[in-house]
Amino acid sequence: MPSGKFGVVIAAGVAGGMAEVLWVAVATAMLGADGWVVARAVGTTVLPAMAASSLAPWIGLAIHILLSIALASVFVRAFGRQHSTATMFLGALGALTAVWALNFFLLLPLVNPAFASLLPYPVTLVSKLLFGVAMAAVLVSGRKRIAPRFGAPRRVPA
Repeated sequence: MPSGKFGVVIAAGVAGGMAEVLWVAVATAMLGADGWVVARAVGTTVLPAMAASSLAPWIGLAIHILLSIALASVFVRAFGRQHSTATMFLGALGALTAVWALNFFLLLPLVNPAFASLLPYPVTLVSKLLFGVAMAAVLVSGRKRIAPRFGAPRRVPA
């Protein structure tokens, strides 16, 4: 695992993003769909000019990971780091549920309605929840490795 607060946040974002990628790969295989269509949709939502490019799925994957790192960074800044393990996981699940609702009920219907309907809502919600679990696991693990600089809860001597 990377050292330092910044490295832990990057690792948390990558872990969350990859948890989603793996879940979407499994879910699309089980649904008989093509997971690369989802990756392409990410790329073309952010860069519409890439729609015809054979690189669009790979660019979509890169964009997804970069957005995942940004999301982990925002979470750490907004939620803070002075929380118990349980509170960190609950906070991450709550935050990612809010992100899912914002994405699928507000942003995507405006920006790319076709993307919002690629997968059933329960599949996309589980995707975001897995992101939250993976991100929180890395943040908790990282906090233990670099505490107290990262902000692990301090124990008061009895």
